[in-house]
Amino acid sequence: MPIEKSFFQHLAQEVLATLPPEDRFSEEDARVIAEHKDFLLSLTEELVQAFYDSLFAHEPTRAVFREGERPKREETLRAWWRRTVEGPFDEAYWAWQAYVGLLHVRRKVTNTMMIGHAELVATLVGGKAHAQGLPRLAEAVHRLMANVAALVVNGYEEVYKKALEEMTGQSRNLLEHSVEIAVKDL
Repeated sequence: MPIEKSFFQHLAQEVLATLPPEDRFSEEDARVIAEHKDFLLSLTEELVQAFYDSLFAHEPTRAVFREGERPKREETLRAWWRRTVEGPFDEAYWAWQAYVGLLHVRRKVTNTMMIGHAELVATLVGGKAHAQGLPRLAEAVHRLMANVAALVVNGYEEVYKKALEEMTGQSRNLLEHSVEIAVKDL
């Protein structure tokens, strides 16, 4: 199932447009992050350590990894964090977040795992920001990670629907109607 680059751009635009304004990462959030870039970058090693220690300490998340791959994954997280902190938060960034979320599908990383660790990032960084008397920075990072999580969840959903359409030959409307019928008595 080939996916065009425009898929990720459209996905990001759609997800961000549907978030209520108070939940959406804003230009002000981006400004606050840029203003505290050095502080955020100083947290890189602690963030990477906490992130992967947590994943490797839990059997279901540890099972996602191949033997000896942790250093490579840690470098990937460092690069993601640097790019996130340094910005810009433009259309390309949000499309990239949608893409990164879907890359995790190949590794059988679930939405539960992704959302849980988005919260780990927000909590760790937010706690450090609060300790420095920077509540606005903590809020910006929480909103950022919530928006990334929204992209991940919606990306999973969209790819599953697209795959089902292609594999079954059923229209999107029919598939969505089938789900509505299946859950109507809940």
